[in-house]
Amino acid sequence: MREVLNNQQIVCPGDATQFMHAIFSSDHEMMTFYLTLNRFINPSSYLVERSDRQRLEDLENVLFGNVAAFEAVHHFKKISVKDVIKGFGMHMMNMQVSNANRMQSANIMGFFIDCIIDTTKNSWQYKQMYRVNHLHLENVRYLLNRLNEE
Repeated sequence: MREVLNNQQIVCPGDATQFMHAIFSSDHEMMTFYLTLNRFINPSSYLVERSDRQRLEDLENVLFGNVAAFEAVHHFKKISVKDVIKGFGMHMMNMQVSNANRMQSANIMGFFIDCIIDTTKNSWQYKQMYRVNHLHLENVRYLLNRLNEE
């Protein structure tokens, strides 16, 4: 079943961007929203005269970077503390490591374990931020495709 919105966009029920397309009454309104969002996210693109297409491409790059960063955090979350401690233990057993290097390694390892624990505690927030950035990225790509058609 396909639903046609008043702005002539065809949206399949369950489509990841269905909600985002439904809240805009037209492509022009969507374009205005994303150009305004770009003004907040990437203000340097307004320091020089640029076309709307170039500003949308800048926003696409920023959103793509955000999605890639949140995806990396998701993969980083899969590193277990057990593996980190095992590797750290092997490093500490190495006879060629000086005491100064052992202390430095212990500090680094403590920060690393704290980072893993904090990431795991907040993993639901990373998933939400990934999803929001991904939805906006898809909408910006939709607008760029619409500009290509014109």
